[in-house]
Amino acid sequence: MKTFWSGRPELERELEEVRGTILRRAASEDPDVQAAVQHLFAAPGKMLRPAFVLIASRFGTPDRERILRAAAAVEMLHMATLVHDDIIDGAATRRGVATLQALKGARTAVLTGDWLLAACVSLVAERGSIEDARALSRLVARICGSEIAQSTDRYVMHTSLRRYLRRIAGKTAALFALSFHVGAQESGCSAELCSILRRLGYNLGMGFQIIDDILDFAAAGSQTGKPTQSDLAQGILTLPAIMGLRADDGRLRGLLDRRPRSRRALARASRLIAERGGMQGARDLAVQFTERSRREIGRLPCNEARTMLLETTESLLIRSY
Repeated sequence: MKTFWSGRPELERELEEVRGTILRRAASEDPDVQAAVQHLFAAPGKMLRPAFVLIASRFGTPDRERILRAAAAVEMLHMATLVHDDIIDGAATRRGVATLQALKGARTAVLTGDWLLAACVSLVAERGSIEDARALSRLVARICGSEIAQSTDRYVMHTSLRRYLRRIAGKTAALFALSFHVGAQESGCSAELCSILRRLGYNLGMGFQIIDDILDFAAAGSQTGKPTQSDLAQGILTLPAIMGLRADDGRLRGLLDRRPRSRRALARASRLIAERGGMQGARDLAVQFTERSRREIGRLPCNEARTMLLETTESLLIRSY
């Protein structure tokens, strides 16, 4: 099956080892945990975060086993957040397959998410540094804070750009930044190089989430693996809607004030958001964060990893899923 990393066979092999590390960890647990974790890998995603740990490590002198375990810990944390997100959102599908909570129920999904988080912490405690453990604990708190802020902002029509950016910084960009930082730190990179890679991860994560939010409006569900306009249906204003409301004559706000929002109202709202420049405004900001990522890449030593990061940055900006 073609993956996001096709054309990078060495990285694909390492990501398979990361996946294997997680599955072996699950194999020592209750059969229900094993089955749940295996289901989460039924339709594998891009595995960006563990890939960034691996790529960042190539700017130093990594201990291969240590880096693979660090990458596995990062992916387990990410998977835990996805499982919990699906429960909160009541999502039926992700990546084109049934979510764990839709298939097994909320109880099993919650416990699986908790197990993934505990296993992530355990991996870091076994082989990671104290700094990694502290960074992980801060990140978990930040992710939870961002999710609380997003829940608080449901159906709030005056959500500001600043608040949106702070929300996605904690929800997505912080984990991207941590992925790069862990890879660099664990492979002995200098403080300056760690800082560059951390900033690269942050800006890449911000651009990534903005594109994700655009795709929620613009892409077909068959491409993204989840229903379109799902955020809007739940009363969550993302960047395209925030930008669209800036040029609104009242019609868009009138549609968005409705609860619940019908599919017809959501389709009309999406058209108005596009007509009022919401999509283009969001894409322009994604391009700005991508440009910042490119500048940080330009500060990195010239090697294959730098080339890979530049190509990945371009791919994430123009992706359709």
